[in-house]
Amino acid sequence: MKISINGTETQDPSFQGETLEEVLSVILKSHPDSYIRRVWLDGQEVSSTTQDTLKTSAASVGLLELELAHLKDLLANNLVNAREYLEKLIPGFQEAADLFRMGNEQEANKYYLQILDGIDWFSQVVMTIINAQEIKPEEQSLENRQKKLTNLMAQMLKANQNQDWVLLADLLEYEMIPFYTDWQEILSRINA
Repeated sequence: MKISINGTETQDPSFQGETLEEVLSVILKSHPDSYIRRVWLDGQEVSSTTQDTLKTSAASVGLLELELAHLKDLLANNLVNAREYLEKLIPGFQEAADLFRMGNEQEANKYYLQILDGIDWFSQVVMTIINAQEIKPEEQSLENRQKKLTNLMAQMLKANQNQDWVLLADLLEYEMIPFYTDWQEILSRINA
């Protein structure tokens, strides 16, 4: 099997294995702090995480092409994305709160659903950044922030179920906005 990494063919004899998973593991060990962005088998792009791909017999592949990237680049990109997303998420809280207060529940609920998706995405990205950089933003404070978010989400869900639009608007404006404004401050102190 021929192997090309980032457009350069390699003849490293240690890149061996019975399955593609084994070969990829050896390659990643030789490229510390890297991850696999894209994979092509015989010119066909495939996912590097599906079992079908990973269990592929290495002997059945003529050409393995990989695009590797540095984890620090991924983390820096995620950090920028998280910061930029907060610039949209925080005003979204205010817009939804205003719409709920004006009695425009249908439009407000559209914002609310987008906000829930945004909260989920943001939480995943932040945890990825913190775990990958092994940042210890005071374990207790991170745990407390997670508990507070869980509590706020439960209150928002209950207010929505009860159609208590004033309470939901208050939670969005007076609880969620300060919560995520604090995250802006925390993220501004993290260097990728």
